[in-house]
Amino acid sequence: MLAARTTTLLMTLALGSALALPATATAHTPDQTAHYLAGMASEGFAADAADLKQVATYAKAVEPKWASYWKRIATPMIDWAHAELAQTPGETVFYPFSGPDFPTVAQLYPDAGRYILVALQTGGRVPRLDAMNPKHLRLYLDLFKRGFTDFTRRGYFRTDDLKADTGRERTIEGITPVLMAFAARMGFTVDSVTAVRISADGKSLEPHPGPADEVATWDSVRLALTRPDGKKVTLDYVHLDLSDDYLKQHDNARTWLTRASSHRTFTKAASHLMQKPFFSVVRDALIGHAPSVVQDETGLDYKDLNKAFDVTLYGKFDRAYHLWTEGVQRELVTAYKAAKGTKKLPFRVGYTKDAGSCLQVATRKP
Repeated sequence: MLAARTTTLLMTLALGSALALPATATAHTPDQTAHYLAGMASEGFAADAADLKQVATYAKAVEPKWASYWKRIATPMIDWAHAELAQTPGETVFYPFSGPDFPTVAQLYPDAGRYILVALQTGGRVPRLDAMNPKHLRLYLDLFKRGFTDFTRRGYFRTDDLKADTGRERTIEGITPVLMAFAARMGFTVDSVTAVRISADGKSLEPHPGPADEVATWDSVRLALTRPDGKKVTLDYVHLDLSDDYLKQHDNARTWLTRASSHRTFTKAASHLMQKPFFSVVRDALIGHAPSVVQDETGLDYKDLNKAFDVTLYGKFDRAYHLWTEGVQRELVTAYKAAKGTKKLPFRVGYTKDAGSCLQVATRKP
């Protein structure tokens, strides 16, 4: 689920927060930081000509990468979603096993008022680019560029890299900067970034009461965003273990997950986890509560999906990615073979397979 070079990208995410802030430095706003990280701005970064040149060079390198992604993946995806997916302005969309992949869900559901992303990686604090000396800034931008480039080429991330290299007690602090950069690239203004946690009763996310300067406070984050048309949007990233072992021991997390699952749901590149017996809680929550599910072959097992939902097949599918081929999604293979004609899928999504990409659009049966 996380791009191979995301490891090196995220190796730099804690550099800024680990450095002492010079007395003369002026902190950037969250939106300024998001635009610098996205390669969308360089003016006003710093009075120092060398630092300003570094950011301008980075922006020049990133722009064509994003333009390529927008042409090959984003634009076809947006057009497809407009034609094929039911949309309700202001709705909430749930994306389990997401990593920092905000672009995909925002492209599929551009009119949503709230996006809930859930994954194992920690969020982390907003990086202090203004606190970095020239050497650290150069390394930070270079590595961030590599990770950004990998996402724009593949359109997805690889989980193993983030799982191996992020965490509160490691050098790499988290994925908040990636979410910020993506938000800027998607046209949002980043108004604020705050630390949140699941409430004790599991009914909501609440401000985290921990000290703002402690990494542990920032496992989950809320980005308050504004669209170009002025509408306010919330991006909640929740650091949460979705395995049965964890959820069955934490009533508030299980309650919160059930509530999140009552919204439209999207998932992809999820390592077929919900098809395994030890992810039954999240699977049953979606089967029991989601009004609709859009997924690739790595989401819910087709035999479960087909019982509760009317399913439309898009693209082609004859076998899973080679890491998960044994006994995986056999009913889905049969469904694609039996279909008189599946609908076209004009963009790449999920793991690369010989047959190409596929999605299933499932709407709850009456």
